[in-house]
Amino acid sequence: MNDETRRHGQRITRRSFLLGSVVAAGAGATAVAVGYARNRGDRAAGATRASTLAPVVSRGGVLRAYNFDAIIPDALDPHLTQMGPVVDMHSAIFSRLLRYEDERAGTLAPDLCDGMPEQPDKLTYVIRLRSGVTFHDTPPFRLTHPDTAGRALQAADVKYSIERQLNTTSPQAGRFFRADTWSVIDSIDARDARTLVVRLKRPTAPFLQFLAGRHAFVIPKGVTDANDELRRDLDMIGSGPFLLDAWQPGGAGSLMRLRRNPSWFAADDLVATAGRGRPFLEAYEAYVSPQQDLFEQMAFERKRVDTTDFSDVAALAREQKTNLADILLEQTDAGGILASRLLLDRAPFKDDRVRRALHLAVDRRALASALYPALDGAASAKLSGPVAPGSPWALTGAELRKRPGYRSGAARDQDLRDAKQLWAAAGGSAGVGDLRMSVAGVPAVLGSKAPDLVQRGLQQALGVKLVAGTDPSGYAFIAAALRRNLDAASDGVVPFTLAFEDGGIDLDEWLYAQYRSGQPQNTYRLQDATLDAMLDKQRQEFDAAARRSQGLAIQDYLLANVNARLDYLAPVSRRVTWGYVRNSTMPIWYGALERLADTWLDQSHDAWAGRQ
Repeated sequence: MNDETRRHGQRITRRSFLLGSVVAAGAGATAVAVGYARNRGDRAAGATRASTLAPVVSRGGVLRAYNFDAIIPDALDPHLTQMGPVVDMHSAIFSRLLRYEDERAGTLAPDLCDGMPEQPDKLTYVIRLRSGVTFHDTPPFRLTHPDTAGRALQAADVKYSIERQLNTTSPQAGRFFRADTWSVIDSIDARDARTLVVRLKRPTAPFLQFLAGRHAFVIPKGVTDANDELRRDLDMIGSGPFLLDAWQPGGAGSLMRLRRNPSWFAADDLVATAGRGRPFLEAYEAYVSPQQDLFEQMAFERKRVDTTDFSDVAALAREQKTNLADILLEQTDAGGILASRLLLDRAPFKDDRVRRALHLAVDRRALASALYPALDGAASAKLSGPVAPGSPWALTGAELRKRPGYRSGAARDQDLRDAKQLWAAAGGSAGVGDLRMSVAGVPAVLGSKAPDLVQRGLQQALGVKLVAGTDPSGYAFIAAALRRNLDAASDGVVPFTLAFEDGGIDLDEWLYAQYRSGQPQNTYRLQDATLDAMLDKQRQEFDAAARRSQGLAIQDYLLANVNARLDYLAPVSRRVTWGYVRNSTMPIWYGALERLADTWLDQSHDAWAGRQ
């Protein structure tokens, strides 16, 4: 698997670590291990995930991390949230019918399914559920949900999990942001306790991918409240490898704690490569990153946390220049995009000249270099179109650099001239007025640096005044306001945002729900018949090469004609991890925490000494 390839070396000195990190930083979408445990790692680059797992030697222990998993959520319900960090929790707690064996390659494998679904014809899928799947069972769960805790998964649970999101009479109708994926279904028949027959309205190329999507979680029937919502931590009762043990989001002491599920149905699936009894960890504790460089560095060096990712790459650069041995530097092209959403059904963004002018005027390279400085000469961010650069569906960097808005040199000068003409034709700053931008508060570097950068750039290019405000919750307030955009509210809306967009895996996840008219993630209120036809067509194209070609054409159309979302860049995600953390996997984006089931803590590792 490309995103899980590792290179293992010997114990490193400060000099060899710095030299090794240059290699790591140039590895693109590869998670690279530097200075890993001696003589214990697999050494074949490009090997599959199964062959790179280190067989477990010591069990138990608590893995501790700094990240954003315990951020204030927009919704705790796995079918309602729009926030990637919350989906991290869900991915460890809940299961899907299928899973991605390799996200970057798009290869699928059964999860709750007992083998891949059968397809007797182009419209019909027969899904057989695995035996031995039960929902989490603890005394608190039994007290709160006595009819659910410990019971076996039923076909009725799967049917409910899908049909719930299509229920137009639900109090939450309109908030089910992935309803579009299930709208292709004509009927679901639960033939018996472990068999479902799903019939589609029309042939749909990515339907199996829908079953493995980042948000395609199966929840037990009967745990939602009268308002059809999962609101409490004790409602987080799934069948995944971990149970939610503590949930304290936001503020000081923010914590998400997951505890090993001793009855996980997949515990012995990797006996030949890893061993029996997954998850091997006793627990996982995620603390919201303090985003204070010195504090975070000290906590990591003193082993109060075992892994951390710095929101400011400069902090990571400072950390890597300390004389640490036996640590991992992991990295991957992120599957999320820094972008701005625009509200198109009213001024000023109803005028496509305004949108086009902004698209051409924003200096993406300056934004990337300021927010994500290079690490030892290697880029820490890449230009991005509507699909993040790590995806096989994306426009490549070379392709993007030929397009207006992404060009440099004399072509960039021409883009700025065109932007000024469009801006003037739309009435100029006097006609358009001030622009108000809502900025996500996480990561902190976004709110502290990005508004001034964008403001200076637009002021210089167009003479526009930009007024920015930062979401103190991180993103939850912006997410709530975006929901109001869907309702065409006249107040409380956000016409111009700056935040990270949650990525997808399949082409359809990236584009259909975002830009198809009337879809629940189309908070731009975009309506474009030509684009709708293109999006519908790719859903019905089963030839992979032809579908990719259609996906590139859709992205070209979005960049040249729509500009509902201004896409800027995708960071290169990096984190440092102590070498005693074995089978560490850095995912492309949030929503793959179930792979933590393979991780274990090597107590015989040299660096284990002194861990607090």
